[in-house]
Amino acid sequence: MSGSISSNLGLFPLSYRIGNSTPGAPSLALDFLVYTPEQSVRGTSLVTQAVNPPLELSSDVWGQYTYLTVMPPSTSKILVTAQGNQGGPGSNSPISFKIQLVVDHDWKSGIATYQFYNGQRWVTVENVPAHLVGSAPNNYALQAPQETTAAFYPYPPILPLYAAPIHGAIASGDLSQMKSLASLAKQQLDQLPQLRSALDAAKDEIGRLERR
Repeated sequence: MSGSISSNLGLFPLSYRIGNSTPGAPSLALDFLVYTPEQSVRGTSLVTQAVNPPLELSSDVWGQYTYLTVMPPSTSKILVTAQGNQGGPGSNSPISFKIQLVVDHDWKSGIATYQFYNGQRWVTVENVPAHLVGSAPNNYALQAPQETTAAFYPYPPILPLYAAPIHGAIASGDLSQMKSLASLAKQQLDQLPQLRSALDAAKDEIGRLERR
């Protein structure tokens, strides 16, 4: 897919290799298309593990992504939450794969926690590194919304941390993800007095300009 096409359609492919070098540890290949108008992802996953017998679990994967933006000096992150089965969301196949992937704003690297059903039980792999294979498309589609308007503001605008990712982390039982999101939410809540003050100042300025 060419850069111009992905820029026009808001659709681009990403491939990650997720895991560490620990002997016998599971390894995950995650390949998906990002559709920016709906902030959705869809693709495939392949979990492999050098055990006896060897593990090879493939799934059709779909989900959403959310921008997590905090006050400087922290940098924005992207949370991808997805699940998978055999056949995709329209299939009657049970869910056999779940993932929460937090990557940097350029999508190039991050940390993942995922779960897969090995035929007997659910296995959880926590806080393993994720690295993009190849180069990310260098176009508008990769930019977070706040970055497209940064030139017009003295400070980057703040995007809210919506409740959906927090509820998703609670439902998954992922303690580390819950702690991370709770910390992000607290940072934004701590900024409420400043935001209210800035809003009041903006309203005063709007009123002054409208009275001209």
